[in-house]
Amino acid sequence: MQKNQNINSFSVSPSLDEYGIISQEYKSIYLSVEIKDIDVDPLQIYKLLKSENCFYMQKTLPGQSEAYETIMGLKNEKVEKISGQNPVEKIREIIKENKLSTFCSKNYNHNGLFSYFSYECFKYFDKVPKLKKDPNNLPECIIIIPELISTYHHKNKKLIISKKINKPINKNAYIKTKSDLIEIAEKIHNKLKNLKIDISKKLPGSKLTAIIDKNKYIKKIESIKKEIISGELIQCVLTQRFKKTSKVDDQYLIEYLSQNYPSEYIYQISLKGFSITGSSPEMFLKVANKIATIRPVAGTIASIKGETKELIDKLKSSVKDKAEHIMLVDLARNDLGKVANPGSVKVDKLMETMVYNNVIHLVSEVNGELRDDKDFLDAFSSTFPIGTLVGAPKIRAAELINDLEEEGRGPYCGAIGWFSCEGNLEASTIIRTVIKKDEELSFNGGGGIVFDSIPEVEYQETLDKVKAFW
Repeated sequence: MQKNQNINSFSVSPSLDEYGIISQEYKSIYLSVEIKDIDVDPLQIYKLLKSENCFYMQKTLPGQSEAYETIMGLKNEKVEKISGQNPVEKIREIIKENKLSTFCSKNYNHNGLFSYFSYECFKYFDKVPKLKKDPNNLPECIIIIPELISTYHHKNKKLIISKKINKPINKNAYIKTKSDLIEIAEKIHNKLKNLKIDISKKLPGSKLTAIIDKNKYIKKIESIKKEIISGELIQCVLTQRFKKTSKVDDQYLIEYLSQNYPSEYIYQISLKGFSITGSSPEMFLKVANKIATIRPVAGTIASIKGETKELIDKLKSSVKDKAEHIMLVDLARNDLGKVANPGSVKVDKLMETMVYNNVIHLVSEVNGELRDDKDFLDAFSSTFPIGTLVGAPKIRAAELINDLEEEGRGPYCGAIGWFSCEGNLEASTIIRTVIKKDEELSFNGGGGIVFDSIPEVEYQETLDKVKAFW
């Protein structure tokens, strides 16, 4: 924010005259204020303005070191917890209603909802066995509709804050909400310089504990390999859960991951009773203007400082990792093909490498143009969960996972992201993620088991993937 900028000069839109016209058509209206030339870590905004129930998602393009956009739900109008029913049906209902009843400038993309889907939502989209229960007993899905929402555009250093006016929509409501937005801008101007982010390199707390011991996990890998040899499937993603106790709060967790383990998606849902905080390298699904994108991440090697080039060469020459990756690229193509125009599904990037603080991955990108009779929620339903977290064939892999894993996965291996009333979405897979309930932290790691898998190596990969939470 420019030092000489007059706080009262901020432009709030729509204007009072425009608001009067819009209010004749809509039941709710988002007023928005832009703060330009503000060089800030959005985590500082989040820390300063968030309420009890809030969400955060920062997005970075693959291969880039700087984020391009962060969206924050700072105060929320409604939080819905959904279990026992298809959450896509509820989201479709909310999106349809809000698109017709709520005004928000399309330039700001603040009319929508934030949601996570647990792995167990798989049962609503395909014929899978009765899945085991989430050990943390969280809702299968959370839907958050924001009242106060903000987006930070990193490149042009612009912050947009929007606040929702519900009935009565009158002049007094406009004046009050405009005043609230200016007050928020003033609060940022006065207090931001005093907010510091200073986080340890290691997550405080007890030593991590595995839910199952190493020998049992290795025997499960051997069981999967036998099924592969017998022709039952070609890949299965096996996972295990860990836990530890820690007194850290939700703000600490998101700051810790952002500083020490940055990735394409850094996110949090913080609610009374539990939180979900992660730093995931994998897009689950993006739909923008009828183009659907899946970015499979499969094939992993531990990252060692000073040995990056040699490790990349080793990963790219690994028969096992290449086989695992190609299988899941094909699965992504098949999933998108269910809703895309014939011939439109393309692999635009194949087996590129992405380097992170703890691991190096192989990454591809698959795109397809949705058919006229399909929308972004159809694309979600046809591709959830992403094949990289299940295996191939997808249903047989899910059956074997259900037989071998002691408990359900909950949010882990699900998806989290923003669903816009304009018919677009962007969601990350829920991996490299910690679930916090009181002082207990729960987190999972896993990997794709194929014919060439070495059980000891696969076990170590699960540890490498949860290194952030040791």
